[in-house]
Amino acid sequence: MTADVLDSALVAQPRALRTLERLVEEGRAHALLLSGRAGSGPAAAAAVVAQRVLCPNGGRDGCDVCARVARRVHPDLHWVAPEGGSLAIDQVRRVVDVVTRMPFEADAQVVVIESADTLSSDNADAGNSLLKALEEPAGRVVFVLLAERPARVLPTIRSRAIEVAFHPIPDHLLVEALRHDGLDEATAAAATGLDLAGIARAARGDLQRARSIAAGDADAQRRGDMFTAMYAIATSANAPSFLAERVLSRASAASEVATRAATIEFEAMLEHMDAAAARSFKAKSNDDGMEKRTARRARKARVGELRACLDDLASWWRDVLAASVGAPDATTNSDRLAQTQLVADGPGGSRAVAALDAIDEAAARLQLNNADEPVTIGALAAELAALAGGRIRARRTLGAPARTPAGYDLSLG
Repeated sequence: MTADVLDSALVAQPRALRTLERLVEEGRAHALLLSGRAGSGPAAAAAVVAQRVLCPNGGRDGCDVCARVARRVHPDLHWVAPEGGSLAIDQVRRVVDVVTRMPFEADAQVVVIESADTLSSDNADAGNSLLKALEEPAGRVVFVLLAERPARVLPTIRSRAIEVAFHPIPDHLLVEALRHDGLDEATAAAATGLDLAGIARAARGDLQRARSIAAGDADAQRRGDMFTAMYAIATSANAPSFLAERVLSRASAASEVATRAATIEFEAMLEHMDAAAARSFKAKSNDDGMEKRTARRARKARVGELRACLDDLASWWRDVLAASVGAPDATTNSDRLAQTQLVADGPGGSRAVAALDAIDEAAARLQLNNADEPVTIGALAAELAALAGGRIRARRTLGAPARTPAGYDLSLG
């Protein structure tokens, strides 16, 4: 597959792509763990691996098989994504059952599992269900696990996969990709108030996010909303509940949109079912029925929005950290430098690492299916406000080693 038809994120990841090509050619691609943010290329790379494995011509000719893999409609490609906050054991069991059968069309089957980092110690039953398939595959099956935070994947699973890292895309390549999309400086500035370099910094190596910010759509709106609310509570202009309400309101709206979309989809499905199948599908007790599937989709959308809000808050606090130690080149949100510098010059500067810890822990709690979202977000907002105002002590100092894989220490200790 040539560079002109590859996803731009993959073009910016030549080392990872070469590694995957070699593993597939050498027949060592039984279990792969592709780590990195969604917009840095892992999902696009998974599709390339699937094309290489399932296409009789090695996925190099853009044939009908390759096209069906790209659309995720090939019968031997099983693409699994959480329907709720994390991968459910029933989802894992279903795909494990499918791959024990013979392939429909190709000589092998490919299983792509998104959010594999939810197969953690908190979700060990689902992880252990997958582990047996990794250890004793029934036939030729290639497992491709996608994880933003690979350290959270169960060690027994991670040890059986070859990890290929997709690092954040450098800013200059993000700018190049945006220009390739047809975006110019004037258009970007009019839509976002940022030039292309500013958009690239704000995207933090994520092409998907860069495109969304440049378009002035949901990501850009969320970013502005979170930064404004965070600054308001950091300077005591508003109570912590101001931020919590903003976050929860966005999550509720995302859930409602997902619910409406699922209802429309499932009602269309009912029109093609016979009476018995329709009754079963509408039964409240049916785990794979309309009501529970709708609820899972709504939760997935809600948790996804909550995580995105926390990502934006973390970006803001990373800039506070950078400003507090005199590293302006490490900041990513050039349009908010005055705000983050003001907080960095106050007691919040020495507590930025603690704030990032708090955000990281809240994000981990939200992945649990029994998470109390209002309590988690409310407690986080209160802690962030207290840290910014110096009303509570930092959890650890800048000299302490960073324990999180989020990479927010900026190499500053």
